[in-house]
Amino acid sequence: MKTPRSWRVNPGVASALAMSALTTFASSTLAQQAAPASDVALAHATAFQATVFGYPLDGMYKRLQAEVLDAATRKADFDSYFHYVDLSTPEISPFPAPNNDTLYSTAWLDLRNEPVILSMPDTAGRYYTAHVMDMATETIANIGQRLNGTEPGLFAVVGPNWQGALPANIKGVVRSDTVFAYVLLRLLVDGPADVASVNALQKRFAIASLSRHLAGQTGGGDMASVPPYLARTAAGRFAALDRLLRMSPVLPRDEGMVASFAPIGVGPATPSLRVAAAPETLAKAEGEALAVIASVGARTGKFVRGWRIAPQAIGRYGVDYLQRASVWDGGPLANVPEESFYPVALLDSRNRPLDGATGRYTLRFAPERFPPANAFWSITLYKLGDKTLVANPVDRYSIGNRTQGIVLGPDGALTVAVQAEKPADPMLAANWLPAPREPFYLVLRLYGPKPEALSGAWTPPPLIRAE
Repeated sequence: MKTPRSWRVNPGVASALAMSALTTFASSTLAQQAAPASDVALAHATAFQATVFGYPLDGMYKRLQAEVLDAATRKADFDSYFHYVDLSTPEISPFPAPNNDTLYSTAWLDLRNEPVILSMPDTAGRYYTAHVMDMATETIANIGQRLNGTEPGLFAVVGPNWQGALPANIKGVVRSDTVFAYVLLRLLVDGPADVASVNALQKRFAIASLSRHLAGQTGGGDMASVPPYLARTAAGRFAALDRLLRMSPVLPRDEGMVASFAPIGVGPATPSLRVAAAPETLAKAEGEALAVIASVGARTGKFVRGWRIAPQAIGRYGVDYLQRASVWDGGPLANVPEESFYPVALLDSRNRPLDGATGRYTLRFAPERFPPANAFWSITLYKLGDKTLVANPVDRYSIGNRTQGIVLGPDGALTVAVQAEKPADPMLAANWLPAPREPFYLVLRLYGPKPEALSGAWTPPPLIRAE
């Protein structure tokens, strides 16, 4: 019986085919062995980038969970204010590095279905700002004295996809890029005796969804329909970031970055390549990214005589994701410089770290060189380790142009003593800003800074350490 022609194989060809098959098999086997290492590298790099991008969003999601979604810790419902009724102290701190000049009120806005109306009362000239941020901590508005005066008015905050008509008496419209937004209201307080008056004023600020506003009611929002934040691991936090990114349209500026997270299953983009990211890989990448974020904050901007002057883009970060993350790490919810300008003193005049255990310091403002602010200014001291105010026997946490009892020198200069023990000199004792016996830093806040502060024509004086 003859072998069919199609079945006949030349022995040389057979050998070549066998070798080809063996080579293909070997190459495939080697590729399979190499793929896990490349997948780990890709997963690590992607998770690192996603951590930097998502760190503030993750923090805001956790804050939303704690302040609204979780019944056990809820401060207020959606579209309602929670009022802090006391000035910040070492025991009372809404967040790291709070100011000691204003009372805070906070609110979460639900913009998924309709706009929210903010009702501002007449503050009779008192400084205030309603700082409105999206979920990425991007400043989308400051409603208050600087831009709108202090007369009463209604302002609408609308979500990314909303189209429709608003009442004719709306003074301004703010569009959020995310379906949830955060309001941080700051109201000036002229010392402890003024707190009760500001508490009464806080209650006159109101919020309502559009439909409830038209019905003469307040409040709104649907807490039950928001996925809770339950992350306890790095993998869980990446899953939470994925949920958050799917709730709002991705901005054009962020599309490329967010699309790059698709290989580890984060974001709405369809991945061209999907890798299996082991929990330990995600955790390692997250930890390394957080270490970078923490190290960056103290080194951004420029240093002038021991003061770090933050970049002008603070509060309005655009695609500077690392800067945005470092601000969340160092002092979250920062405002834009034109509303409040924050130089930070980390070093003395000889570039040595500030430390109350080993140093006593003076800070002298010459008569013509006081901080140039249209509203007011203050210097607040914090522990370097945990960014808290410092407990002290005189209950003084800041000094500014409204501080009672400060004493100017014969030439009109203000010399502030920054040290752990009360100064023996009467003038310095009156101007004492108590420091801890450990590393610390100062924040100089200029509310409504004048152009010379923003341009760098004016800079703070150095801290002089007693030798």
